[in-house]
Amino acid sequence: MSYEKLSIKQVIEKIGNNEIYLPAIQRKFVWKQEQTEKFFDSIQQGFPIGTFLFWFLKKPHIDSYVFYKFLQNYHQRDNFLNSKAANPELKNEIIGVLDGQQRMSSIYLALQGTYATKKPYASWSNNNAFPKRTLHLNVLSKFHDDNDNDLNFEFKFITPNESQELDKNTLWFEVREVLTWDENSPPIDKFYDRLLKIHSENEKILKQLKKTKNKDRIKLIIRDLHTRLVRDELINYFKITEQDLDKILKIFIRVNSAGTVLSKTDLLFSTIIANWENGREEIENFITTINNLGDRFSFNNDFVMRNCLMLTDCDVLFKVGSFRTENVLKIKKQWPKIKSSILETVQFLVESGINGSTLPSQNSIIPICYYAMKGGTFNTPTKAELKKYLSRALLKNIFSGQGDTVLTNFRTSLRTKSDKSKAFELKNKKFSFTQIAETKLPSNKSLKITDEDIEEFLNYKKGTNAFYILSYLYPNLKFNQVKFHQDHIHPSSQFTETKMKKAEVAEDKFKEYLELRDTLPNLQLLEGTENIKKSKTPFATWIDSKDDSDIPIVADKKGYLARNFIDEKTNLEFKNFLSFHNKRKEALRKKLANLLK
Repeated sequence: MSYEKLSIKQVIEKIGNNEIYLPAIQRKFVWKQEQTEKFFDSIQQGFPIGTFLFWFLKKPHIDSYVFYKFLQNYHQRDNFLNSKAANPELKNEIIGVLDGQQRMSSIYLALQGTYATKKPYASWSNNNAFPKRTLHLNVLSKFHDDNDNDLNFEFKFITPNESQELDKNTLWFEVREVLTWDENSPPIDKFYDRLLKIHSENEKILKQLKKTKNKDRIKLIIRDLHTRLVRDELINYFKITEQDLDKILKIFIRVNSAGTVLSKTDLLFSTIIANWENGREEIENFITTINNLGDRFSFNNDFVMRNCLMLTDCDVLFKVGSFRTENVLKIKKQWPKIKSSILETVQFLVESGINGSTLPSQNSIIPICYYAMKGGTFNTPTKAELKKYLSRALLKNIFSGQGDTVLTNFRTSLRTKSDKSKAFELKNKKFSFTQIAETKLPSNKSLKITDEDIEEFLNYKKGTNAFYILSYLYPNLKFNQVKFHQDHIHPSSQFTETKMKKAEVAEDKFKEYLELRDTLPNLQLLEGTENIKKSKTPFATWIDSKDDSDIPIVADKKGYLARNFIDEKTNLEFKNFLSFHNKRKEALRKKLANLLK
């Protein structure tokens, strides 16, 4: 077996004639605009662009597998996924790209399609924020020293209007035009004469074009571009004729796992969708749905696939063998229930005030998804128990390292095998934190809270972990209806040297003030709009202030202080911050011991 060759134009024609597709095991197109531009600079300079792995598949095997078309018109918001090929089986033979998908997709998109990305600072909801761009080459490109720039030719995706914006160093040529020229007699001179005619009234451009040095260089650049794309056989590919998907899958994984082209998640995702015709659409659409439920969630393929294994009682170990055909069929059959369980869990997160930035471990909610999958109830008491589990799992970093083992052990604690059906079911339909807290975890990890843990919590600074503690301290807030901020009770803007001096704080206390500024005893959860109004106002001033209608900002001062664990006898002036901090810290210590231990 040896490598065979094609020109870029020949490959473009084969894709256009529905001869080359992407197997379902391939991931979506992920290259950035700049990567494609740089790739074409390499092509123009004659650098090697790597080899490709082509899978030649014949009838009757074609209709046994799922294939996707190459993305032609990329849109950052509306169209960034490949569409499924309708009837590749009508062909006697097709080619699937097993290795080189990103390069091949970039070539096709640049030479036959458009690239629409959002303009800086524009709104995502604005349809005009995504202008269509095509690949152009600046034929006045100047060589740069290697120390200054590793790009020697300026390729760029631009709009038609941008291509008309000219100066003495910029003259854009749409790259795809060379594909229409004759292979052996490209009309380079006619093209140059056309340039002269087009820019006959632009004195600066015309002057640049007529310089002998520039004239020769422009013709050389265009001739080289034509040669690279039309004449040179730059696509070196290794031909595979194996028809069995399992063997192809092994080849694909072996090729892609050797480098950094695909992550382990990509490989496993490819495995599952290779055996599930609509798997890609189902999973990707569902991920979009759950990410849109809350604020800044970023659930991904990894999260969904771990759920698929966990919720169907398969081996949770994240490896290719876990996604063998029988497991994929089980996942496919139970997919509606898997989706419902994950959805219910994410809704629980939203209701609890948790968002993407306050969920550092997505694995932590998978046991909750399992509980939902097996018919666990989500009422007020069980939600309180679930929240106990989740807060402790996150606060104590239970899922840092050996995540598969932790998930397996939690599942073992939750389930039992039915005497009748021999299927797994919950030991208890009502979630019990006490029960799951007894789970034996690796590395001596535990969900149980100690005095040492509480002391550590009290020193947390504003951020994810502090939010969990505060959410426990403020259990009655309606997180699903109102957005709450972590607010500095004594505003952080007060902790400057100038303001501390003005407040008559002793200079030897400045450092201590700054160290304690962001810690839990100086934090509260405050409704977003209230926090904005409070802003930089000193705490003692704010709590007694009134609005424009002469109504107190804090209607019930005594109740406010009690709810926020502040002794009403405490001096609230900024110069008394250390005493305030220590008293509130002690109040929080007692409350947390009562809540968490």
